[in-house]
Amino acid sequence: MSVTELTREAVKIVDDSPDTVLAEMIADYERRTGKTLQPAHIERLLINTFAYRETLLRAQINESYRQQHPRFATGLMLDLCGDDVNTPRLNASAARCTIRFQAADFASEVNIPVGTLVGAGDVLFATIEQGQLTAGQPETALLAECTTTGTRGNGWSVGQINALQSPLVGAAQISAANISVPTGGAEVESDEAYRERVLLAPESFSVAGSVGAYQYWARAVSPAICDVHVANAVDTSGNPIGGTVAVTILTKTGAPTAELISQVQRELSGETKRPLCDTVLVYAPKVVDYTVNADLVLFTGANAAETKAAAEAAWAAFEAERRQKLGRDIVPLDISGCLKVAGVYNVILHSPAHTIVAPNQWARCTALNLRVLPEQQDG
Repeated sequence: MSVTELTREAVKIVDDSPDTVLAEMIADYERRTGKTLQPAHIERLLINTFAYRETLLRAQINESYRQQHPRFATGLMLDLCGDDVNTPRLNASAARCTIRFQAADFASEVNIPVGTLVGAGDVLFATIEQGQLTAGQPETALLAECTTTGTRGNGWSVGQINALQSPLVGAAQISAANISVPTGGAEVESDEAYRERVLLAPESFSVAGSVGAYQYWARAVSPAICDVHVANAVDTSGNPIGGTVAVTILTKTGAPTAELISQVQRELSGETKRPLCDTVLVYAPKVVDYTVNADLVLFTGANAAETKAAAEAAWAAFEAERRQKLGRDIVPLDISGCLKVAGVYNVILHSPAHTIVAPNQWARCTALNLRVLPEQQDG
């Protein structure tokens, strides 16, 4: 059996089954004393206590053993495994967006320094480049970064970040508002995402431009990147282009921004990251949109509202996991199985049809339309 198929529970160096430990201790006592123990003997109380403590100790020994291996390590121990291959965990990143500053009724030039704050409620964005407004150029667009790391800065609508917090002088009317939706904010890299990079780390030692090496360096750019596909670039006829590598990246919020694509492009194009003759092209995935339309037939007595809500929650969890991966085929049987929660007798799926999704494509559900049919079945 391949080690990739091992489950966490299967990795142990001592038997930590409570029944086994108890049987061993009873047998040892009987061998040493020559006495056959019965369940009511007072010695069994003490042996049960010792067996419980021994079981806890053995379980901890097994867990300590698992924590030595990156496939099963967690938390600090996984960080130490990463340190062995020079792969630190990625810190939380802040969302970024472009903010347009405008002014009117000039008295003098309006200087916009780095760190100028613009907010939406209690979420603040600070400019990371400076600008200037004049009567001849009354507006400018500057890149800004959320002052709080994590996902909190993501997803604000265009124009929603518009409260200028830093005082600017030189004009009677000065305003600011975001002209792009903030993206790129991510929490500290999770154990599962970090584990993938640690296991890929040996690929980064390669100087031959392996698939794993390109995946490793692309993932290292930002914790927002959740999947990477690497392949030969092809022309319009589908023929491979020699010496050209196509890298497709997906983020936790969907398609990557142009800025993130540029960051990955720069990282992978470094002379120490790619073979001399490789040309690296970084792309956003091709999106395959689909809508789920289904009717639910319930068992007799099932509550329609509760069952529908449960099916919607099951789909939300299923789709959230699917959205983190490229190349996931759209399989009607999987969708029906997900929607068949407790209380559902049958799922009548009208769409989508079975669709093969290419490795560089991203399947995205745009809507879930569920209808509960009035007739019910006894089963």
